[in-house]
Amino acid sequence: MTKSIIKAAVFIVVFVLSIFIISAVMNRGTTDMTVKMADASYPVVSMHYEDKDINLMHGYSNKEIKPETLRDTLTPLNQDRSANIVINTYGQKIAGLSYEIRSADAKRLVEDTEVTDYLQKNDIITAKLSIKNLIKDDTEYILAVVLKDPEGHEIRYFTRIIHSDDLHGRELLQFVTDFSKKTFDKTQAKSLTTYLESDSTGDNSSFAHVDIHSSFDQITWGNLGFTAPEKINTKILEMDDTTASISLSYTLNRNDNGTARFYDVTEYYRVRYTDRRIYLLNFERSTKQVFDPDASGIFAADKIMLGITDPNVNMVENEDGKVVAFVQNGALYAFRNTDFRAVRIFSFFKKGDDDERNRFNDHGIRILRVDEVGNVHFIVYGYMNRGRHEGEVGVSVYYYNSALNQIEEEVYIPYGRSYAYLKCEIEKLSYSSGGNELYLFLDSKILEVHLDTQNAETVAGNINYDELVVSKSSRMAGWQSENGSSVKLCDFNTGEIREITKGENTEVRPLGFIGEDLVYGIADPSDTVNSSIGVILKPMHTICIESSSGELLKNYQRDGIYITDVNINEDEIVLNRIQMAHGSGTFASIAADQIVNNMENDADRNSVMVAATEDYENIVEIALAGRINKNSVHVLTPEEVLYEGGRELAIEETEDQQEIYLVYAKGEIIGIYDMVYEAVNIADEQSGVVLDMDQHYIWQKGNRAVTKELKGINPGSSEGGKSSLSVCLDAVLKNEGVVVDASTLLNSGMDVMEVINTEIEGAKALNLGGCSLSSVLYYVSIGRPVFAEVETGQVVLIVGYDAKNTVIMDPSTGTIYKKGMNDSREWFENHGNEFVSYIK
Repeated sequence: MTKSIIKAAVFIVVFVLSIFIISAVMNRGTTDMTVKMADASYPVVSMHYEDKDINLMHGYSNKEIKPETLRDTLTPLNQDRSANIVINTYGQKIAGLSYEIRSADAKRLVEDTEVTDYLQKNDIITAKLSIKNLIKDDTEYILAVVLKDPEGHEIRYFTRIIHSDDLHGRELLQFVTDFSKKTFDKTQAKSLTTYLESDSTGDNSSFAHVDIHSSFDQITWGNLGFTAPEKINTKILEMDDTTASISLSYTLNRNDNGTARFYDVTEYYRVRYTDRRIYLLNFERSTKQVFDPDASGIFAADKIMLGITDPNVNMVENEDGKVVAFVQNGALYAFRNTDFRAVRIFSFFKKGDDDERNRFNDHGIRILRVDEVGNVHFIVYGYMNRGRHEGEVGVSVYYYNSALNQIEEEVYIPYGRSYAYLKCEIEKLSYSSGGNELYLFLDSKILEVHLDTQNAETVAGNINYDELVVSKSSRMAGWQSENGSSVKLCDFNTGEIREITKGENTEVRPLGFIGEDLVYGIADPSDTVNSSIGVILKPMHTICIESSSGELLKNYQRDGIYITDVNINEDEIVLNRIQMAHGSGTFASIAADQIVNNMENDADRNSVMVAATEDYENIVEIALAGRINKNSVHVLTPEEVLYEGGRELAIEETEDQQEIYLVYAKGEIIGIYDMVYEAVNIADEQSGVVLDMDQHYIWQKGNRAVTKELKGINPGSSEGGKSSLSVCLDAVLKNEGVVVDASTLLNSGMDVMEVINTEIEGAKALNLGGCSLSSVLYYVSIGRPVFAEVETGQVVLIVGYDAKNTVIMDPSTGTIYKKGMNDSREWFENHGNEFVSYIK
């Protein structure tokens, strides 16, 4: 019996020692195969303007990047056309410094100059760029500051520049700096009440979002007791002779019962300069608490406390709800409730990190899926702050292995445009149901990326951005065929593409999704409405809702009623309607109708909640499906798996890009549109600008003269058989120095937009149908008349305006006269706001 006990004891000891040795060997192997993300190594560059360091720039290593898309900031030049730069090298050696200036579309190199005269003190280099007299006043250009390291690698830093004697940069920058500083002192802040528009539309329940309509107490941080930050990152986003858009960003901290809480804050100002005073047109402030899983008070009984932040949290859970992954402050976290494990899966910044290179938040994270044991598939897209892709813009596809606590990059896709472009495309479509297939929308194509072989194939190409509709889960997508006669519907779970057709001479148009069910419209080409100035309306006679399996769930059709467009919400579809006889070409607007969605959405086990507190007001928390033993929570930070060879996947760029219009507001792209009138309407609503793919300004909010009258437009009469359109067109062509008979061109089958594009050198005609009168007066302000249809076949020109009137050239009377602004607005609205103008 004693021998048996001894044998058993020896066996147990040997077994335990074997486990220990095997574990040590395995762990040593794992350590050898993983590595922490490399620290940031690139310098940063700022512009020194009016005694301030502004427009902090981060370096790009990819020479193929399209600089015309990197329009984050605008730097006014000094009076002598010079620009002052400040370089923080962070200890890196600089072997060469130069700069390039290009046209706004980057197609023309204006100057390429090496800089040898600069001053270096410790890590800081200052230099003056004496720009040659090769640039035009009041014209934007691209400045690229080029640094070269000792190995000959070039790093590029971009900002737009402009030289103008009419800007008021010093005064406007000082105004926003003083405004921001005063919000931290309630006594000094009393002077700010002149600029605020506090009213019932302001949300005073949360510090996460504050605006010009918020209360004085909300603007001044309530009872939080913040002190003004010492370091502020100032950016000029847009500036002209009267208005400017400026952003300030900084980090605040507060002691919360012995725990330091940090908050990232961004302020946006839109201001107007006049000789008498400065007006605050808009003010918005967003605040996001920096999530720190190591800090006390983050994990409660059944909650994860996110604090003051946006309640629209990017969160995904696994099937049983025991693992939840979420994004905060550009970092990805996961929490597993079975063993109370919190993981900081991916982050460019580290705990307590104040390195401005790591805190630069020009990237996004998309959680693709979370499996039953806590493995997470995710995408990091945008500017890569550090690591193996430092200084590049691209898409990294990662896999987090929960058992090994490691992340591994499966594929990397370089991207040649800005993060702002990439964000629009990735948020449009990025989906993986499992396995090795990933679907992305990039460069007007739907791509199927094979993660195991690092290659891709095109599922569908040449797709207009705003004509691709995708379900909320991204599982389903629909797009119109090239001839418009059908809709292609793809289920990315199966890869199956199904075509929806409705017979000959019929157009089928995808409109959106309710859950995974497609909403589409059916139109008859013979119902197309053509105005005399070329504005086209293609109403739909039927709206259908069809399931992913092909079952028709709803068919909306009313005699003599047509739908012009729809707005799809989670619980209803709003139908904008007109009344029209089939094929008549004339219509009248009628009240909108609704289709109510009675489907119940599947509820998540974990949910984002908003809770009211005394000092912090509304805070955001994740309510978990199970309870937490907060004393047992342990926080992990994975390392990254090393691999041999490359996993880079280059996607061939589409050469013939379709015409699109970009809406920029508050420093980012807020929309991409195929139709200019849609872009102008959104830009007007959001106080932004519209640009085309070549970065030409199509429309600008606020950059409009107080009064304007085009003196070169002479009145003409439609007597003698000439149409009012040909009279207006003759006047415009003559004003542009074009001698041609408009009637002949129109009778040959050309419309007014085709005539403008072919006969006026450098002109681009714009279909502005549906825009407001206020919006189209921008074109009069820059010297372009506006065609307007006021009766069927009757056209006038808007050739001027003041505060109370428009100036109309009317062929029916052969005169130019003033018409009251309100009367003009009603006149044009009653006839559908049918406008056409152009830029050059």
